[in-house]
Parts: sequence; C-alpha cells; structure tokens
Amino acid sequence: MNLPFEVLEQIFLQLDAFKIAKYRRVCRSFNNVLTAHHFSNLIGLVHIGHTYGGVEVFSFVTPETFGEAFLTIAQNNLDDAHKTGRRAGKFKKYPFSSLKVLPLDPLKTINEVSLFEFLKGHILSGPLPRALANMTKLTNNVNLNGNYVTGPLPSELGNLVHLKKLDLSDTLLDGTIPNSFGSLVNLEVLDMSWASLTGCIPESLGNLKNLVNLNLERNKLSGKLPDMFGRMTKLQTLYLGNNHLEGPIPESLGRCMQLERLNCEQNRFSGSIPDSIFRLPLLESANFKNNLILSESPPTSDASVEVVASIDLSSLNVASNPVQEGNTSLLLSYLDISDNQLSGRVPYHITSLINLQDLNLQDNNFNGPLPSEIGELSNLLLLNLGSNQISGAIPCSISGLVSLKTLDLCRNLLVGRIPDSIILLRNLTHLSLEHNDLSGRLPTEIGLLTSLQWLHLSHNRFCGGIPDSVRSLECLRVLDLSHNQLSGEIPPGICMLSNLLRLQLNNNSLGGSMHPDIGDLTNLNTLDLSYNQLTGTVPETCLPRCLEVLKLNHNRLSGPLPKFGMLGRILAVHLNHNQFSGQFRTQKGELKYLKSLTLSHNQLSGPLPKFEDWIYIRTLHLDHNQFSGHLPMNSPHLKCLESLNFSHNQLSGSLPSSMVRYMTQIKILDLSNNQFSGLVHDILPSCSSTVELVDLSGNQFEGDMPESFRTHSADKPMFPFRWEK
Repeated sequence: MNLPFEVLEQIFLQLDAFKIAKYRRVCRSFNNVLTAHHFSNLIGLVHIGHTYGGVEVFSFVTPETFGEAFLTIAQNNLDDAHKTGRRAGKFKKYPFSSLKVLPLDPLKTINEVSLFEFLKGHILSGPLPRALANMTKLTNNVNLNGNYVTGPLPSELGNLVHLKKLDLSDTLLDGTIPNSFGSLVNLEVLDMSWASLTGCIPESLGNLKNLVNLNLERNKLSGKLPDMFGRMTKLQTLYLGNNHLEGPIPESLGRCMQLERLNCEQNRFSGSIPDSIFRLPLLESANFKNNLILSESPPTSDASVEVVASIDLSSLNVASNPVQEGNTSLLLSYLDISDNQLSGRVPYHITSLINLQDLNLQDNNFNGPLPSEIGELSNLLLLNLGSNQISGAIPCSISGLVSLKTLDLCRNLLVGRIPDSIILLRNLTHLSLEHNDLSGRLPTEIGLLTSLQWLHLSHNRFCGGIPDSVRSLECLRVLDLSHNQLSGEIPPGICMLSNLLRLQLNNNSLGGSMHPDIGDLTNLNTLDLSYNQLTGTVPETCLPRCLEVLKLNHNRLSGPLPKFGMLGRILAVHLNHNQFSGQFRTQKGELKYLKSLTLSHNQLSGPLPKFEDWIYIRTLHLDHNQFSGHLPMNSPHLKCLESLNFSHNQLSGSLPSSMVRYMTQIKILDLSNNQFSGLVHDILPSCSSTVELVDLSGNQFEGDMPESFRTHSADKPMFPFRWEK
C-alpha cells in the first residue's frame, strides 16, 4: 500500500486506531501514521485482568504501543509486585485476543475528569503515556498512589501547568525527576515517595512557589540537595528521608517560614545544620537521624579552648519574651539528630525549646556532664542520649521531667548513684541506664515508678540487695539487672510481676535458693540467673510453661534435673557448672523446639537419650559429666546441629560411620576423653566442609587421620586425632 501519508491519515481517522494497530507490521506506512500527530495523542485504556481479591487491573496504551508484548509486560508487573510483597497479590490475566480498548481523547475535559474518577478503586499497570500531558485543562489532582505504573516519568507531564496535586507515591516508577516538573507552578502537593526514583533533585523545583507539601522520601535520589527553597514560602512539610542525598543542608530552608515538619533522616548530609532552621516559628518536627552531620569548632588559635556546643542554640532563647524584636515562641516538639557525628557538650540552651516532647541525640560523640538545665523541659516525653560519651553524675534536677515516659542514657560514662529524685518520674515507662559506671545501691523506693515497663540497669557496679519494693512494678515486662555486684537473695516480690516477659539477674553475687513461686510468672519467656551463687534444687514449679530460654549455669545448684516436659516451647537450656546429678531422660516431643542445650560440668550419669525429634537443635553440650553407654546419634533429624560436645564422659563403643552424614552444618565436633574405639577414618570423611574443630583424642581409636585432616600450620600443632582449622 503506497498511498500518500495524508490519505492514509484520513482513512485511519474513520477507523478504530487500536483495531488496526495490530497490522503495523504488515505495512510500514501504518506504523508511520500511528506514531504521527493526532494518533500519538490518543490514549486507550485496556482491562488486562483482575486480582483474586476482585480488584480490576487496567493499563494505558497508545496506538504506537498497543500490542501483545507491551501488555504482557504490564500484566507481569502484577506478578513481580506479588513476589516483592506488594499488596496487589496474584491476579488473573486476560488473554490478549480478548482485550478491548476504550479510546480516550485527552483533549476533552470530560474525559480527564471521568478518567481519574474511574481509576479510583482500580489498579493501573504499565508505563504512563506521554499523551497524558495533553490534559492541559486538568486543574485539580492526579492521584496514582499505590498503583503499578512504571517509569521513566514522561517529561511532557510538565505541561500540566494548572495541576494542584500530583501524587505518584508508592508506585513502580524509576528513572529521574524530569527538569520540566519545575513548570508545574500551581502545584500545592507533590508526592513521589516510595517510587524508586534515581538521580539528582532538579533545581527547577525551586519554581514551585505554591508548594505546601513536598514528599520525596524512600527513593534512591542522590547528589546534593539544591539550594532551591528561597521562594517556597508556603511550604509546610518537606520529607527527604531514606535517600542517598549528600553535602550540606541548604541555608534557604531557613526561609520557609511556614515549615512545620522536616524529615532528612537516613541520608549522607554533612556539615552543620543551619541555625536559621531552628528559628522557623512554626517548626514542630525536625528529623536529621543517621547522617554525617558534624559539629564545627569555632576558629581559635588556642588549642586548649573546648568546644562547648555542637549546635548553636543560643539564639533560641525566646521563651521569656516571645514578642520582643519580632521573635516568635517556638513550637518545636520533635527533634531527632541521632546517629550522626556531633561532638562537644550537650548544649544547655536546648532548654529554650519549651515545647519539646521528643529529644533524640543518641549515637553521637557528645561528652562532658549532662546539664542540670535539662530538668526544665517539663513537657518532654522522650529523652534519648544513649551511646555517647557523657560523663559525670545524673543530675538531681532530672526530677523536673515530670511528663517523661522514656529515659535512655545507656552506653555512656556516667558515674555515681541513681538520684533518689528519679522516683518522682511517675509517668516513666522505659528506663535504660545500662553500660555505664554507675554504682551504689538501687533506690529503695524504685517501686513508686508504677508505670515502668522496661528497666535496664545492666553492666554497671550496683551493689547491695534488690529492693523488695520492685513488687509494686506491676506493669514491668523486662527486668535486666545483670552484670552488676548485687548480693543477697532474690526478693520474693519479683514473683508477683505477672506481666514479666524477661528476667535477667545473671552475673551478680545473688545467693539463696530459687523461689518456687517463679513458676507463677506465666508470661515469662526468658529466665537468666546464671553466674551467681544460688544453692539448693530447682523446684519443678519453678519453670513457667512459656519459657523459651533457661540459663542457670555457673551456680551451686544440686539434685536432679528439672522435668523439661513441663515447658511448652523451650528453645535454650544452660545448666552447666552446677552439681546436678541423676539421669537425663526426656520423652518424645518434649524438647522438639530446643535450639541450645548446655548441661556440662555436672554429675549426670546413665545413658544418653535418643534425641528424637530434636530437629532445631544447634548447640548440644553434655561434656564433663558421667554419661555412659553407646552414642545414639544416627539420626537424620540433626541437620541443624552446629556444635556437639560430649567430651569427658564414659561413653564407649564404636561411632556409627553415618553419624555426621546428616550433620551438614556441623562446625565443632568434640568427643574427646571417652572410651570410644574403632577406626577413626570410618567417621571423618563424612564431615562437611563447614567443620572448624574435630577432637577425638583421649579415646581408643585406631588408624590414622584422613589426609584432608592432617594439614596444619606451625602455630597449630596437631595432636593425635585432633584437627583444628
């Protein structure tokens, strides 16, 4: 067909362009016409399937793109989304032969309005056509949130100059933000979060002077943030978190006088935070978490001059006279600059932020004492200064934080006692002071903190007994007093904390016997009393049914082992270094979920159990006991086992040649100092490549180590039947 182009165009205008599109391969002229003006402006909507939840799925097409290959990709987007955990899920595809196209003329206003109204409640898949840019009369909004449209973003969308809201969030878009988006001067909302966008943020976005909400968080944007905010005087929210942006935070942000919420977390911003940002009169929330923000030392020739503040907040002291000289009272209630590289003293001027509710400065390099002025923040709900280098004592003025719910000062260099005034913080739910150098006795009236749910005081030097007033902490879920110098008996009041999930009193000097009422802690899943001086037996009523981790090792406990069958889902048992005696017996299924069992250094005797159904066991240590008999380890269920230690017992007989065949994850195999016999090479060739230590010494084996186990370095001499990587 060699008709002139103009003739073909007139013919096609009388036909359905989408029906004849399939003939483009038959005639080159067909394709030329379909990609030319008029036809290139035509959009079609194709119903390509529905999800199993009944949601209809559509795709945009043009005469240029309409074809089986194109629509197959659009359908596959839904399958890919299901594999990555997106909410659409699996769906039923319609075959290409049955697909019908609804033509849309983007030049007619009625179609633009009805199109986006129609798409509400449906799913859109496939790329956005450039022809959407012809909807130049569109004034309200384009909302494609949560759809499966793919990139790249057509630069032609910059023609929608009357648009007020553009929401492309939570889509499958990729590629860069077109520079033409700077032409959307009437935009009030631009949301392209969660869209996998890459490249730099175009400086042309600074033309969007009517913008109220700009959300670009959780993309893959990189490069420096342009200094483009000087004209955005109406901007109220700016979300840039979770990208790869770098360089300084622009000074022009300080001119966004309507800004209320600012999120820059999880980037690589560096340098300092402009002071002007903290003077924004309506700012309520500022998040700079996890960046590379540094403190900057003032220029000085005196090396002895100490940096006293990482952030200069002295200009914020406007609370006393909010109207003088044009100052406005601050509304900032949320400030997070955690996970950065700030150093110097904690700035005492921060107390000027009188409305502050959440202050998070953890994981920095702050040093020096905690300023006593901190107690003036009476509205504070969360104070997190953990993982810094703060030294000195906890100031008594901390009692002024009467609204405080969370106090985290862990992993610092704090010394001295916990001030008694802390008991005035009656709203406190989380108290974390672990990993400091605090000492002295615990506050006697700590039980007055009746709202406490988490109490972490481990890795300090607290001494004396545990106050019996802890019985009043009825909301407590975690009590961790481990790694201190506490002494005396465990107060029976602890057994009254019915909401307790985790009890860790290990690595102290606690004595006396285990109180039988510990079994009343029906929600307890972790009980760690190891490395103390406990005596007596373990009462059968001492083991709550929800217990998953039991550690009583390195005490002076004696008598028979507790009956593990009482436990519902025990995952780890550590009872080594006590004086338990008797036989170790289990019934089938009792320890099905067990992952770690350590009973070494006791006086257990008799034969070993059959270890039936121990399909999750990873660590099995029964060394330094008096077990005898053969080794019942020929089980295919031990495929998760990583460390097996039966050394220093009285086990005998030969080892099954298939013993380690099923132990595909084994790293440590220690059967030394028993009475085993037979040929050593019958077992070792089955060891997997993961093995790090094999010790069969101190037995009655015969033969030589296999060649693969004979190599050793000069600093690791080989003992008979012992091999170490």
